[in-house]
Amino acid sequence: MKSSSDIIIFDTETTGLDGPVATKIESQPYITELYAVRLTKDFKFIDEVETMIKPPIPISEEITKITGISDESVKDAPNFIQVYDEIYDLFECCQNVVGHNVMFDLRMIKFELFRYDKEYCFNWPKNRICTVEASKHYKNKRLRLQQLHELLFGNEFQNAHRARNDVEATARCFMEMVKRGDIVL
Repeated sequence: MKSSSDIIIFDTETTGLDGPVATKIESQPYITELYAVRLTKDFKFIDEVETMIKPPIPISEEITKITGISDESVKDAPNFIQVYDEIYDLFECCQNVVGHNVMFDLRMIKFELFRYDKEYCFNWPKNRICTVEASKHYKNKRLRLQQLHELLFGNEFQNAHRARNDVEATARCFMEMVKRGDIVL
């Protein structure tokens, strides 16, 4: 059963990095892949959403090189609005969201919602927990997810820059940081 104290850990892969606030919405990145998992406050699995998303613009070779996601791999994928209800249902009444650079991923959802005039219809979690920000004290700088994972566990993880793999690594890091007292729920 869903509770407002649940935790959503999520990640997006996109067509690029976001531009300044004044950038036209058509020029902001589009989501190409999203994975989100909802857990209880005791880290028990509740539900998940995993989807590729077909953007209305071509995916650059540079992004394909980083993520492995190409126009071909999303050619039969739904567009964002076709998976909106599933994403909305997962986030419904949840007040805690976690991500590695969580504000970037939340902005990506906001851009997509804005394009469909739904940004005010979404349940935006109040508590935003960023493993980048929470881990700055380890090395006095922002750590990439691979670096944080290696620092905490002594090894990197495979297939970075794919949404599910990044969420699984973020979840491990988040749980370890809670255990160490670096993040307080």
